[in-house]
Amino acid sequence: MYTYYLQIESGPNAGEQFPLVKERTVIGRHPSCEVMIPESSVSRQHASITVAVGGSGAITLEDMSSRNGTFVNGEQVRTPTLLSVGDELCIGGQQLVLGAEGVPDERERAAEATMFIDSGDESMVVSQVDLSGPLAKDGTDRNASAKLHAAHELEVAIGSSLDPELVPARLVEGLFTIFSKAERAFVLLIDRESGRPVLRARKTRSADDESGPLMLSRSLIEKVARGRKAILSADAVGDSRLNMNESILSCHIRSVMCAPIGRGDGEVLGVLQVDSQQLSDSFVPDDLEVLASLAEQAARAIEQALAHEDRVRREKLRRDLDVARQVQQGMLPKHPPEVPGYDIFDFYSPARQVGGDYFDYVPLPDGRMVAVLADVSGKGVSAALVMASLASKVALAVATESDMSQAVARINAGFCSNSWEGRFATAIVCAIDPRSQRATLVNAGHLPLALRHPDGTVELIGGDLGCLPFGWDAEATYRSLEFDIEPGSTLVLYSDGISEAMDIESEIYDFERLTAVLAGADGSAEETGRRIIADVERYTAGQVQTDDMCLICIHRQP
Repeated sequence: MYTYYLQIESGPNAGEQFPLVKERTVIGRHPSCEVMIPESSVSRQHASITVAVGGSGAITLEDMSSRNGTFVNGEQVRTPTLLSVGDELCIGGQQLVLGAEGVPDERERAAEATMFIDSGDESMVVSQVDLSGPLAKDGTDRNASAKLHAAHELEVAIGSSLDPELVPARLVEGLFTIFSKAERAFVLLIDRESGRPVLRARKTRSADDESGPLMLSRSLIEKVARGRKAILSADAVGDSRLNMNESILSCHIRSVMCAPIGRGDGEVLGVLQVDSQQLSDSFVPDDLEVLASLAEQAARAIEQALAHEDRVRREKLRRDLDVARQVQQGMLPKHPPEVPGYDIFDFYSPARQVGGDYFDYVPLPDGRMVAVLADVSGKGVSAALVMASLASKVALAVATESDMSQAVARINAGFCSNSWEGRFATAIVCAIDPRSQRATLVNAGHLPLALRHPDGTVELIGGDLGCLPFGWDAEATYRSLEFDIEPGSTLVLYSDGISEAMDIESEIYDFERLTAVLAGADGSAEETGRRIIADVERYTAGQVQTDDMCLICIHRQP
């Protein structure tokens, strides 16, 4: 399997790579983006790259209404644009290149046993059938009977199999039954990610030929696949015009038929080929028409098998994600803790089945209660795995270190030791002391805490501490600040899924609207929290949630 990646080509981070491991990768300035470029010329969410799964493997770049535009090879992207390996992207003046790397999987290792030989001599082609149009343009078909018989034989061979590994094997069995002259038959399918032809099934008349590499002509296969034309070559070795063509001699081909396995929308799934080394029993153009008609039938069978495989894969992924969601939900608090004189409300909604936001409560032996809210960069399963690791470090450090700034430094050091390949996390830690009615706050690159005073004024606290997120510097130090909690006050901790939720015009919710909602929230923690959530939902007006949302409200009772 191949992994695509973006590599930065300019600036101080030149050479840094970002693997495109997700179906959709967002590029932008905001820390929640999978590819974060901290440049002022880059928009918050600048562009996205989608890698198709279960299909052609196409890579699509889309500009997300960025301020300075997105460019590919010098051309501005105005509509979703297909990318190729080696394309140069310009994001807000930052240069990036799309690359690919990978280790051959089982199918590719099978392909390595196939020796492709270049043969560019057009004189070997003696008959062609264009599969982009009807096979019989005049309304008649002198081979109708033969095609009907062949179709029946192939249907019997394939049966009702939906196994993408079994269908090619049954295809070559059917080809041997239909073409008695054939000495070899094989099926090549185009790998969805690399675009390379991969051998999926082979059969020979002689058992001695079953082992060893299979000699094939690369140019013939490429001509068939790209041109969507079935090709017949008769007596390729004996033709005096080809005596000097070493590639054809190496293949020992006397007569060969090759036909594309093409879908109705023009996509070529692979190639069927049968050939013979016997000069006395060469294939004829009628045979080629039969093979061409069989290729269309084979395309439907393979397409159904691949579609079934995709459905099975998606169902397995859904089940795995359900389990992951249950595991993640099990790591989060089932209900808020009971703290004398306080009521607490929390809310968590991942953008996908699992997410990277995290919150927890840690009771301390001295009677304090510590509320923690963190946001891991990215979303989905990978972010959830980082979140799970972070959760264990938070609980241990906070429970064993009385100084909150030192506890946060220990969390950061542990996070950095895991080498999360560019992942980072912001966090806010707030320790509530119900005896002194004071709070201790440490902010690791997170959004400020919102404090609603009893008179309705709202203050944003801790945004100016200047401390780094987890994962940027293992030696980073953290500062804390303390403040009083008046009766009737409410403390609000939140992730950017709330403060930066977008409306239909891609405008963010922002702090001004959040503080306005808080100013009018004179009630319990639950009343305040639900008021915020309802207002965010009204603002987004049914837009698809694009980021995880997490909220904690802590209210000191009057």
